[in-house]
Amino acid sequence: MAADPALGMAAIMESQVEEMRKLLSRFKVCTNPAGAGADVDAGTLPGHVDILIFGPSGSGKSSLIRTFYMALHKSQQVPADFADRIIVKDTAMNEGTLKYISAVIKPAKLDHRGNIISSSILCHDTRGQIWMDEREQKQLSVIMDGNVKDDSMVQQRNYRYARLLWEFWKRDSELFPPEILANKRSVHTQPHAVLFVFDGSMEEIPDGEEETRFYREIIQMCREKGYNNPQVVLTRIDRVEESITKAGNQGASSIADREMKLRQVLDKKIEDVCMKLDVPRTAVHFIENYHSGVIGLEQEVRNISVDFHALKILSQCCSHADAFIAQALRDIRAPACAIQ
Repeated sequence: MAADPALGMAAIMESQVEEMRKLLSRFKVCTNPAGAGADVDAGTLPGHVDILIFGPSGSGKSSLIRTFYMALHKSQQVPADFADRIIVKDTAMNEGTLKYISAVIKPAKLDHRGNIISSSILCHDTRGQIWMDEREQKQLSVIMDGNVKDDSMVQQRNYRYARLLWEFWKRDSELFPPEILANKRSVHTQPHAVLFVFDGSMEEIPDGEEETRFYREIIQMCREKGYNNPQVVLTRIDRVEESITKAGNQGASSIADREMKLRQVLDKKIEDVCMKLDVPRTAVHFIENYHSGVIGLEQEVRNISVDFHALKILSQCCSHADAFIAQALRDIRAPACAIQ
């Protein structure tokens, strides 16, 4: 009797997922001496990588962070305290603020002397952008610079002048309450990788010219600050598939036709995002939600697929974070240019 191709595919994917779990569980910042430089003191390395997540309100940022945790820990839920930190309890709280909240995807592992064996992996969830204006752009800039303390509500002091460009030429201490600002910016307080999340089921991604311009400028800002490989995740691929299936049922199309149509639609969405945001195709990822309820073979295969894509994205973010930290340490050690 011939084996079910789906079972074979699931077995291969599950093997790859387990390998990624092992690699991430052993991940340590700048393990390769050539990355940060052989003369780097281990004490100068951060004991964590910090992945900063941006995106419009309602794009699925918090859900993606939960998916990272569940995929890495092979669990069907996240701890209650983890969920409480990243959940948006009131959408109205988003307006004009960015709550800067960290979630530990993987804690650091220490030996008996307290030395780091493997680094922790953090995700910082920011409240979704709504206004797409200079004010929110400045909020993101201050966070990327590592100037904001964890678990702070990032909010300017003066609302009246918030939209005027000259307001953003002032020092951070003039714009923001001092209690939210970190005393000293360093590679330990900065985020190390940047991830943008958009709702992939929307007709336009980003949604309209204003949003496109805003995020294109933010991505350019990221590159100027040393984040050379910002990643983009398009969520809710399953909603795209549902809409195709409904349309296919009306036309009595076959499963194969609907799968081909899904691939075409996703390819078009990715191409559009690459063009609009000026990012390479390798930097754009699609991910769907986990499938719950009675688990059949199809749902099992699809949940393994969710794990695979989540861990692949997480692995790439850790790799980019490693490169960012290595470059930051090289910049610190580089001698100042002599005045001619």
